[in-house]
Amino acid sequence: MSSDLSDLIYPSTLILTSLLAVGFVFFIRASTKERLETKEWLIPQPITELAPRLKQYFQQRGYRLHTVSADGSEVTFQGHVAASPFLAAFLFGLAVSAATAIALVLTVLFPDRGILAFGLIGLTPIAPWFYWRGAQRLETVKLSLQTHGVGTQVTLEGHRDELIVFEDTVLRS
Repeated sequence: MSSDLSDLIYPSTLILTSLLAVGFVFFIRASTKERLETKEWLIPQPITELAPRLKQYFQQRGYRLHTVSADGSEVTFQGHVAASPFLAAFLFGLAVSAATAIALVLTVLFPDRGILAFGLIGLTPIAPWFYWRGAQRLETVKLSLQTHGVGTQVTLEGHRDELIVFEDTVLRS
C-alpha cells in the first residue's frame, strides 16, 4: 500500500508545480494589464484656481495636454509609462525558480532524459521581455471639471495607480 502512495508523489508534485507555472504566466500577463478606473471628488475650490493647478500637476508627472473639449470642461492628458526594472528583475527570478522546480521534478520522474528539462531555464528571459514590452505604453488620463455649488466636481478616469497618486498628492495637500 505504501508503494502505491509513493508512486503518486512525483506525478502529483509535477501537477502542482505545473499549476504554479500557469499561475506565474497569468501573473506576468496581469503585470501589463491596464486597470482603468473612474473616480469623482468634490474640491472646495473654484474651477478658475483649480484648473491651472491640475494642468501643472499632470505636466509635472510627465503628461502632455492632448485634447480639450469645446467648452473646456473635459481635458485629456497623455504620457508614456515606463517599465519597472525592479519588477522585470523580480519576474526573471520567479521564472528561473519556476523553471528550476519543473526541471527538478521532471529529472526525478524521467531519470534518463530528465536532465534535458533544465533547458527550460533558457526560456526564462522571455518573462521580463514580455513584461517590458507590455508595460511601456502610452497612458491616457481624462479630467472633467464641473462647477458644483461652492467648489468643483472633479472626475478623473485613468490607471488605478495614477488615481491613487492623484488622491494622495493633490487632494491631501
